[in-house]
Amino acid sequence: MNAQPPVSTYAFGEFRLDVESRKLWRDGGDEVPLPSRAFDALVYLVEHRDRLVRKNEFVEAVWHDVVVTDDSLIHAISVVRRALADDPNQPRYVQTVPRRGYRFVAAVRVIADGSTAGADTRAPAASPTSLAAAGTTTERTGTAPPRVDWLAQRKPVSAGLAVVLALAVGVVGSVLWLNPHPNRDTEAHDTGRAVRLFQPAPEGGTIVSGGLLSPDGQCLAFVARDNINGRHALWVRTLHSSELKLLDNTDGASKPFWSPDSRQIAFFANGKLIAVNASGGEPRTIAEVGITAAGGTWAFDDTILFADWAKGLYTVKARGGEPEAVATLDRAARDIAFSWPQFLPDGRHFLYQIVSLDADRTGTYIGDLDTRQSVRLLDTESPAVFAPPRHVLHIQRDMLIAEEFDVRTLQLTGRATVLARGVSPPSPADENVVSAASGLIAYRHGIRQQRLAWVDRTGAVLSTVQMPAEVFNPRVSPDGSRLLATSSVTTNPGLWLASLSRAEFERLDTDAIAPLWAPDGARIAYTARGGFDLMVRSTASEAPRRLVTGGAIKILNDWSPDGEHIVYTERDDRTKLDLWGVRIGDGTVFPILATPFNEMQARISPDGNWIAYVSDEEGALEVYAQRYPELGERYKVSVSGGGQPQWRRDQREIFYVAPDHTIVAVPVDDGQRPVFGSPRRLFRAPFTGGPDNARDNYAAAADGDRFLVDGSAADVSDAAITVLVNWPAETGIAMQTGSQHLE
Repeated sequence: MNAQPPVSTYAFGEFRLDVESRKLWRDGGDEVPLPSRAFDALVYLVEHRDRLVRKNEFVEAVWHDVVVTDDSLIHAISVVRRALADDPNQPRYVQTVPRRGYRFVAAVRVIADGSTAGADTRAPAASPTSLAAAGTTTERTGTAPPRVDWLAQRKPVSAGLAVVLALAVGVVGSVLWLNPHPNRDTEAHDTGRAVRLFQPAPEGGTIVSGGLLSPDGQCLAFVARDNINGRHALWVRTLHSSELKLLDNTDGASKPFWSPDSRQIAFFANGKLIAVNASGGEPRTIAEVGITAAGGTWAFDDTILFADWAKGLYTVKARGGEPEAVATLDRAARDIAFSWPQFLPDGRHFLYQIVSLDADRTGTYIGDLDTRQSVRLLDTESPAVFAPPRHVLHIQRDMLIAEEFDVRTLQLTGRATVLARGVSPPSPADENVVSAASGLIAYRHGIRQQRLAWVDRTGAVLSTVQMPAEVFNPRVSPDGSRLLATSSVTTNPGLWLASLSRAEFERLDTDAIAPLWAPDGARIAYTARGGFDLMVRSTASEAPRRLVTGGAIKILNDWSPDGEHIVYTERDDRTKLDLWGVRIGDGTVFPILATPFNEMQARISPDGNWIAYVSDEEGALEVYAQRYPELGERYKVSVSGGGQPQWRRDQREIFYVAPDHTIVAVPVDDGQRPVFGSPRRLFRAPFTGGPDNARDNYAAAADGDRFLVDGSAADVSDAAITVLVNWPAETGIAMQTGSQHLE
């Protein structure tokens, strides 16, 4: 084939790439055929040859209109390499950067009008336009929407600067949150493009939740942790200005949600459901709800629906009252948790998530307050979010997906569209929620990756521990040679036994939560069937023995040093979380500590004479110690909050987790009059959740010189909140204003 190559091409090696005509030529005039996606992938690599192109960015740029996996990217790169006769082991053109992405490594010339414009070898792309005076930057990369970074500081944004920003971004719609009087519906409709805005953490803080958009689309709320004192509190951003406000008296806030009129924000803290005006003021308590809340939603008739992951769904009026059960976990169906409810526009139907050991039951459901019936909408493990007027959003394989949804028939009606990649689904511990309102979507990037590591008393990493799956509740064997942990009960269930000296793993069971070691290291205990059965077995291949069954969910705490009994936590409607014991010999259960407050996370001292545990009797969770088993005088161990206590083997120290995730050591002098000394802060750990976690986030070595820490949150802790403006433009549908309501 001897056709002349078109003008405006990239030249590299023996090839010329024409973007406009979408053809690849070899020297001599021969055309090299490439499938459409492979051609797009090559163009994207060449145009971004100055840097590494990460996998998520690559897929979002080339496959932005369809749902694909990494296999599609790998296949496209393989096709490109075959076309270029490129050896992946000794690449001349496309270099693989393991676990990160790809880089175009050949020198490139830009040819225009048939002449060489210069050797563009590795020339850097234009840097982002910077508006340093306002601390705001704009960036355009490939096919991704324009990006705007907000300032967290309270700096005014002038009308003139807003116009400059609009010109820099090239989208009038980007002005709409900087202009004091935006007309979002008109501007977003007219631009026909999506814009991404970014809200970083407040100065001196870390964002610990997703962003919650108010129903009117004017404000963004989120929870942030103060990096000095570790307290969690609510922040509100007014989207049409740079004002970022801390709401006073919201200490301990988690899982916030808006009132339908966008004037109030409800949240959970210290076992209570609380509401506060979005403009500030004194919070008010709506109801006592316990410490296992898993999200809530607020209807126009002032009905609040919230989830207790351990029990079910409840309603309560916003003015206050006693919560009423709407749905309870179906133990026969092997339910583990209900979470993340959200009312649909009629205020009677709602979305919520069921997590079950039965994969055919796990998913997002539509519930009905009137009939108390529900039907499964999606079989994904991620909860779904309604995005007015006609979409639901959910996360699948780290992709944020929008699917068309008919609020009248309550059925999915259209194709799935990927809006973003590298997004992790929320859990009751990790509140990485997605929200939507008025043509906006808020989410956070970040993929949780397991990082089990041994660290010293300063937090310096000594070594890492490789596991075959993401695991929780790490427990080190009494001799320090093995690790016991459990993986997700829904995605990759298993009770894992691992060597700490070499990469050896064994899956002991597939239905297991919260394991314990016996003091002799020959037996283990765990719960099965979603926490209702307490099982004991040897580490050898014998069948497990069911020690206790039925009742409420059990969370195992510790195995007594004499090997005679196990301490566990169980919930009672009247006395909340209580400490119970069960005798190994005959399975007899007995109460240890039951008060009107929550008691949990108990650890017995190595000599068996003390028990450390956590209680919220003073409001916040604190660590206490008492003589055991007589439970005499109580001693407070922690200061300003704490949880997850663990003893050093020689009993000279107790460790605990502070609210800011710092591992704290408290010296112990067990004399005639026991003394628990002043807490010493050792290091701050990067794990998800806090002292109230039902799972263990760390394990102290016997000598107290090392700690095995789960740092799974490391990749998301610094992520800003992304707000996608005019997101329907990403799906190729027309923007519609208003909300649909059922008649």
